[in-house]
Amino acid sequence: MKTFSLITLLFSSLLTFSQKTWTEKDKKVLTENFLRTKAEINEETKNLTDKQWTFKEDASKWSIAQVVEHLYNWSLITQQNVRYSIQLGENPALAAKSLSDSSVTTFIWEERPHKSPDHTIPTGLITGDNNRKIFNAKYDEIIAFIEKSDLNFRNFLRSFGDEYQEDLFQQFTIHYGHVDRHLRQIKRIKNHTNFPQ
Repeated sequence: MKTFSLITLLFSSLLTFSQKTWTEKDKKVLTENFLRTKAEINEETKNLTDKQWTFKEDASKWSIAQVVEHLYNWSLITQQNVRYSIQLGENPALAAKSLSDSSVTTFIWEERPHKSPDHTIPTGLITGDNNRKIFNAKYDEIIAFIEKSDLNFRNFLRSFGDEYQEDLFQQFTIHYGHVDRHLRQIKRIKNHTNFPQ
């Protein structure tokens, strides 16, 4: 029984260690998903008329313009969080005991609606295609950072106490996952029966 417990413990440790190793594959996963989500946002929003940009399913919902402005706001927040994590310095000891990727990122793949923090609620003041342009500008900065960085993304973390931390890989995964959530929202808006043609 003791032997089985020891083997289980060693195996679990190896799994945790392997999950925290920063690899070129990790960098490729991030880069490909950021490029994919950027391309999909642009495909869904290109050539929209002003009426299409501002159409709302009902008064309580966001327009496509507001959705894309919201995504721009979150790009700024992600950039700030990443800068903060880097300023804190490498912390391999904290990285070694931090939660798995699936534990940290599961919420972003949920289908249920999320409530946006007040500081991320769009103003709706940015007009038409300017929303796509500002989204692209910040998204391109994030993509360039990921591609050019030689940092070990697993060793830079943002801590929320002893129980929860996010490393850079996880922060970026949450970010493109968030864009995927809102891509579904944009497609739903465009499929509405009253969406302007």
